[in-house]
Amino acid sequence: MPRLVFKGLVVSQGVVEGTLLVIRRADLLGHLPGGEPEDVEAEASRLRKACRVLRERLEELAGILPESERGVVEAQLLMLDSLASEAEELVRGERVRAEHAVKRVYEKYAELLESGGELFALRAQDLRDLARRLVSQLLEDSTAVPDYRGRVVVAEELDPIEFMEAFSLGALGAVTRTGGLTSHVSILARLRGIPYMISKDLDVSLLRDGDWAILDCVSGQLLVEPSEAERERYRALAAELEELVRLYTREAHLDPLTADGVRVEVVCNAGSIEDIRAAPDYGCGGVGLFRIEFAYMVRGEAPVEEELYEILRRGLGLLTGKPLTVRAPDIGGDKPVGFLELPREPNPQLGVRGTRLLLKHKEKLLRPFVRASLRAAVEGDLRLMFPMVSSVEEVEELVGFVKEEAESMEAEGVAVRLPKLGVMVEVPSAAILVRELVERGGLSFISFGTNDLTQYVLAADRGSPYVSHIYDELSPAVLRLVKYAAERVRGRAEIEVCGEMASRGLAVPLLVGLGVNALSVAPAFVGRVKYVIRRVRWEELSREVPRLVEQASTSREIREWIQSYLSSTGVKVFD
Repeated sequence: MPRLVFKGLVVSQGVVEGTLLVIRRADLLGHLPGGEPEDVEAEASRLRKACRVLRERLEELAGILPESERGVVEAQLLMLDSLASEAEELVRGERVRAEHAVKRVYEKYAELLESGGELFALRAQDLRDLARRLVSQLLEDSTAVPDYRGRVVVAEELDPIEFMEAFSLGALGAVTRTGGLTSHVSILARLRGIPYMISKDLDVSLLRDGDWAILDCVSGQLLVEPSEAERERYRALAAELEELVRLYTREAHLDPLTADGVRVEVVCNAGSIEDIRAAPDYGCGGVGLFRIEFAYMVRGEAPVEEELYEILRRGLGLLTGKPLTVRAPDIGGDKPVGFLELPREPNPQLGVRGTRLLLKHKEKLLRPFVRASLRAAVEGDLRLMFPMVSSVEEVEELVGFVKEEAESMEAEGVAVRLPKLGVMVEVPSAAILVRELVERGGLSFISFGTNDLTQYVLAADRGSPYVSHIYDELSPAVLRLVKYAAERVRGRAEIEVCGEMASRGLAVPLLVGLGVNALSVAPAFVGRVKYVIRRVRWEELSREVPRLVEQASTSREIREWIQSYLSSTGVKVFD
């Protein structure tokens, strides 16, 4: 067949080659049998039995997984219980077949989730995976387990059960058309070091089982029926990368000191308790960004203080003394929740979200979160960070609220501790006013959210393929703003970066040279980031990088300089 190339987003690095296994599946949720059940009790019993069989399968899977991976299955089990319980209510209350009840519950929550941001849309996909599995069990649709040995799996989507089955049975790597960096499958791929890529261009109708393919999860492409020269080149790359991965693994648990002895902390981003549980195994020096939005999803009421306190207490316990930086819930705008009626906005990214929503709904959102944080801070090194801040007035109001709540709780006899307070620098106004934010708010740290900062500086939606050539974290405009802000607060507050930029090998020396004190990255990238940090010299970078950022006119010039610098120091990176 003709040679094909599909480009995509690398989730987990590696280079593998083998024959394709193309997974095609019927849309079970779209073609369900009609009619009412003759016996409602029998139908409810059929649903419970199917749920029990699926639960046993998930529990069996959890039992054979390493502890760091069990959290993914535990999350699936919680979703399964909720899905089945609500579906049974429909079977009894409206006399519908179990398959239709499952589909209706899925659609109810999927519509809400898919209208939100990426993280919410990925949870909708997880919910669909479970609904499809449960319906398959109800229909007793059994298919033979494929021969995964030595295969590169390609599919529209994979659910976590399929993914773990495939790689426990010898699959080499995977490409899917849908998914995201924070999906359960992506988490599993990173935890297990399995090459995995998401390609929006993937067309499985063009592929056949048995086609030879190279999956390049370094530069992000799937090559189908490559030439012999390409195969030789990739075999060499695979060997080189394999050696680098071994080096990264060794570096992950070493101190993040530059070659001239300056410490740059490497901490991790986490989106769930299971992420925090895995963090120490990757060499994380703590958690620099704990996204707590998962506690607010798919529910009819906001989480209460006690629930939030328990989440934070558990997180601190898992880190055993290392810092946990929790971001106040960044919801609203394009991330709706079921318990708040939010306005439909033409441009939700610039609307009521983050801090704006917290201040608008203090009783439902801010107060329970702040009270839980103040209590949990007694248990360990908790740090509190507010998102989407754009003015000094917002910081003054937030900090004042936290301090008033602490005084009120102490008067009630509740044990509390005021944590270190900080803000995310995600919008240009926050970067420009950063010294005033720190001084007027008494802040201990700032954290650049470079994903949003880049899109706001360049007016380029980071999720749009039409302006992807404009969206560039190494743009001189973005870097000059980071430089300006860092210089304004140096010595007054800790400077951190928690966006994707922090994990890029080319960007690490730039951030070190601009005076960043800590980088917060996905756990899988800790070793790579430390590898770069430990081979560069702070004294040299702090002199050269500011000059480069001021003088460069294009991101190309910045890339060329940093590639030359890294080459001169013997550092190899694959970005």
